[in-house]
Amino acid sequence: MSQTSYSSANTIATVAKREIQMALRSKGIMVTVSLLLIGIIISVGVVAYFTSRDSGPTTVATVEIPASAFEGSDLQATQATDRAEAEALVLSGDVDAGVVPSDSGWEVLSDGAPSTTVLGSVSAIAMSYSVSEAITSLGLSPEEYAAAMPPSQVTPVDLSSNGDSATQNLTAVLTALVGILIVAFTVILFAANIGGRITEEKSSRVVEIILAAVRPMDFLTGKILGNVIFGFFATAVVIAAGVVTLAVSGLLDGIEFDWAILPILLVAWILGMFFFGSLYAAAGAMVQRTEDLNSTQTPVLMLIMVAMYIPMFGWSMTDTLWMQILSWIPPFSIFTAPITYATGDMTLVQLIASQAIALLAVVGVIWFVARVYRATILYNGRRMSWLQAVRA
Repeated sequence: MSQTSYSSANTIATVAKREIQMALRSKGIMVTVSLLLIGIIISVGVVAYFTSRDSGPTTVATVEIPASAFEGSDLQATQATDRAEAEALVLSGDVDAGVVPSDSGWEVLSDGAPSTTVLGSVSAIAMSYSVSEAITSLGLSPEEYAAAMPPSQVTPVDLSSNGDSATQNLTAVLTALVGILIVAFTVILFAANIGGRITEEKSSRVVEIILAAVRPMDFLTGKILGNVIFGFFATAVVIAAGVVTLAVSGLLDGIEFDWAILPILLVAWILGMFFFGSLYAAAGAMVQRTEDLNSTQTPVLMLIMVAMYIPMFGWSMTDTLWMQILSWIPPFSIFTAPITYATGDMTLVQLIASQAIALLAVVGVIWFVARVYRATILYNGRRMSWLQAVRA
């Protein structure tokens, strides 16, 4: 290819397309993605099965206690003629418990240790029923008693200045935590593939032939971009499968997610993929054999793990000094800043500024990796360390 006909954009696009095709043909990646999808579907199915099995109404057999006393509760009452019949229904498994009157109040009959949930519900019903009976014996109607009662509702009032605390933003925090876990895991999966592909091509000497026709930086850019594109769509498929499965199972009923945080998580994913993907590319260029890849990839993996675990452990302490500082220092801020923003301890302007700093760090890492890549990709000597690569 002559210099006059050479196109960097065409080279990058061609290499990126090739990387996507190679990823689609990679058994390791496709098996991992497939296992993720199968694992999500099976896990949701198992949880939904046990939830639906345990979500049926709790039935109790009552003696001399009107079924109306159990209306509005989570207990379904069945009338029994006497204590003996109630005991028989409990022992046969037709009902979950029996409720019979005694000299001291009510007795709860059970086959084995009584359920604390049933005991709590029966205790509340017994108290309400006793109050109702006492009101009736005094010649008062429930309406008259309610009118005579002073207001007794307890309302919490937060006097702190931090009105958007983690407690008030629990929905956003939950969404951010789940999102960060997915972001970190998929970054590890797809970014590490970049380093593996580079080492394979270097060990087979294919890269020497390729770099004779294209510029090294165009080739590297295409590899990183192709894996980022593939990783994005694969991650989208996994997330979509999880959301659809949860929705179909009904497990999302009554659970709210703050979907407004998703664009922020998307930016974090892109920054993480380019930051760590570039480092994995350098790690792959520094070794000659795939057997030596772990020695150069381990520092990158450790950096990702630290960046991931910081928000996992510090999400309830985002107002502390160390979490505030790490929300501004890349690469830790890539995963930490969204959590700090979700809890209300970082404004949107501060979040954008933090991600802008992370973007500058990504540019700096790409520049650093470009130096390492140029110096090591055609080097076939002994295994290099990171320090040697920097000095090369």
